Amino acid sequence: MRVISGTAKGRKIKAPKTNIRPLSDQAKEGLFNILGERVPDSAFLDLFAGSGNVGIEALSRGAKLAIFVELDKRHVKVIHENLKELSFDDRAEVYLIDALRAIKILASKGARFDIIFLGAPYNSPALDKALLILDGAEILKENGIIVAEYRFKQRIGEKLSKLKKIREQKYGDTMLSFYQ
Repeated sequence: MRVISGTAKGRKIKAPKTNIRPLSDQAKEGLFNILGERVPDSAFLDLFAGSGNVGIEALSRGAKLAIFVELDKRHVKVIHENLKELSFDDRAEVYLIDALRAIKILASKGARFDIIFLGAPYNSPALDKALLILDGAEILKENGIIVAEYRFKQRIGEKLSKLKKIREQKYGDTMLSFYQ
């Protein structure tokens, strides 16, 4: 894995020695092309962060803050290593906690984000649960965007009341859905 663009362009990112499925370079590049000018100076929340690949890309492209939420201790260790290696640790926070619980805690503390990325394991019910919690939480800033990554055959976000799907994009086996 590598950083595609920005201040850390071309730098390698470590991946945990587990069975994570990082977002492909093609899908990551497509994601950030779509997000475009939303990224600089944004507050970015990377849920189910894995290696931190997506949030690190956001930092490289000028996000002012990225919060990484990951439940696996080994992944959190790698995220910390990647952030330190790329000198992004001063603009990042990493939490070892369940993503669903983290959303509720962040909402209770009044945290607000411009961009929220959900990279739950494929076919995990946690993705739909996270979308439902986000639908009722007040952590997305006005005009903010939520991006959910999932296997293209999976159905997600069908019963949301406040959030509306505004776009879908397919990259190989990966689907990205965008909500506002």
